[in-house]
Amino acid sequence: MRKKLKAFTLAEALIALAIVGVIAVLTLPNVLNGFQKKIYVSNVQKIYNLFSDAARKYMADNRTDSLAETDLVTTDGVREFFRTYFKVVKDCGVVNSGGTDCFAASYKDVGGNGTYTPAYKNRYCVKINTGAVICMEAMGSDDDDSHGLSNVIFDVNGSKAPNIKGLDLFSFEFYSDGKVSEGYDMQTKIHRCDPEIVDGGYASGCFSRLRENNWVMDY
Repeated sequence: MRKKLKAFTLAEALIALAIVGVIAVLTLPNVLNGFQKKIYVSNVQKIYNLFSDAARKYMADNRTDSLAETDLVTTDGVREFFRTYFKVVKDCGVVNSGGTDCFAASYKDVGGNGTYTPAYKNRYCVKINTGAVICMEAMGSDDDDSHGLSNVIFDVNGSKAPNIKGLDLFSFEFYSDGKVSEGYDMQTKIHRCDPEIVDGGYASGCFSRLRENNWVMDY
């Protein structure tokens, strides 16, 4: 004779559901946080690829191997660079020491502390079709103290939350040879992208940390 399988009682079923619910409550935030981080990283990669591709096209169109020998040494040249090689949906213009409605009014550091305003320093800012806002300063010449580079800051989702450097706010240096990096002091910069370090500025080091870590946000 076949034995009858013992059915769960209502109380046992409720207990099992409660356990599953507790596990879900404990793990779901981490799952969602990890998923959101992957979205941020993907958007950072898009900006990196856009700049790298734009640099190659711009240098080919201008038949030069140095961006410092082009109109990118002027603010008007930066504006035309954006208009020609990016899909600009809003021209935010030149931003000085104050803010712009294209960015959030202020940002927290990578640990979620403090309140900082990005150092715009006369950068030309635009919003592109991905929703990102990018600010770029005019390129320094190869023979001056700027060593042929331009500093770029960007927010992958514009003024939307979370407005935390290293999550949606990043920066990098754009060199006259078309290279996108964070300069000679990379290890120091990476160290600054640490939740345990309360640091001002605008996400210095986080871009390099992502690249060094194969585009994985481990902080």
